[in-house]
Amino acid sequence: MRKIYIIILTFLFLTIWLLLNNNAKQLPNASTTIKEKLAAVEDYKYYLDKGNNTIGEAMKNMDLVIVEPIEMQQQYIDAAQKNGTLIFGYINAMEADKWNEAFYQQLQEIDFYKDVYGEKKYFAEWDSYLMDMTSSHYQHLLLEEIQKHIVDKGLDGVFLDTVGNIDSFLPPEEQVKQNQAMLTFIKKIKHRYDGLSVAQNWGFQTLANYTAPYIDFIMWENFSYDVVGEDDWSLEKIEQLVHLREKFGTQVMTIGFSNESQSRSLAEKHHFKFFYNPAGSYYNSWH
Repeated sequence: MRKIYIIILTFLFLTIWLLLNNNAKQLPNASTTIKEKLAAVEDYKYYLDKGNNTIGEAMKNMDLVIVEPIEMQQQYIDAAQKNGTLIFGYINAMEADKWNEAFYQQLQEIDFYKDVYGEKKYFAEWDSYLMDMTSSHYQHLLLEEIQKHIVDKGLDGVFLDTVGNIDSFLPPEEQVKQNQAMLTFIKKIKHRYDGLSVAQNWGFQTLANYTAPYIDFIMWENFSYDVVGEDDWSLEKIEQLVHLREKFGTQVMTIGFSNESQSRSLAEKHHFKFFYNPAGSYYNSWH
């Protein structure tokens, strides 16, 4: 009887061990899973305003939605994620928006980018200022924003807007240290919030030379055929992004502002994701 009891216990132990071991092998890595889901995205949306029941239902049918987490209600985020939608939260990386008063009031003078004359750069269209990523205080504030609005709300990733400002608005001699600081900041995100996916808007050279190993997708706005279809610079960047995707798995999310059919065809030719937004760089209405 004792021998049978030992055999049964041994059998149960081996069965449990095999089940646990099998489950451990099948347990997906969080980052890998998101990369695979991003690679499979067919329908995505970039929307920066509040939700409602109609929008909430539409979000459930998307593969990916980028939201302004201060505006989008938690109930719609949760419902969409439950249905398999990836939700990324917007964080303005290289600009500080004055409308975000709670964040703006915490800024110090060292956080603002200033040119050789000590002047700040103001963007009247967006009511925002260009920021200095080399400021450790500014990086700290951004990390707190990510904790509060991305991590604590259970979002799948953070979408860093205005990364392209480094290439677009800074003199060449300033770009290196800002790019290095951006890389340091993104590494901090990855280290502090293990498994959190990171994406960036624009900043093709920043991506190619610094951030690509840590970025799961990059956004290309105004990927419109009349703008990029026959432009040598754009065609060169397309090839560069294809190469980076092959090397690092960084997906490309494009947004067309005009020529929907031709723009979509160009994006799909290179296996880029595409959505059409005739309103241009304004994402406060759900079409």
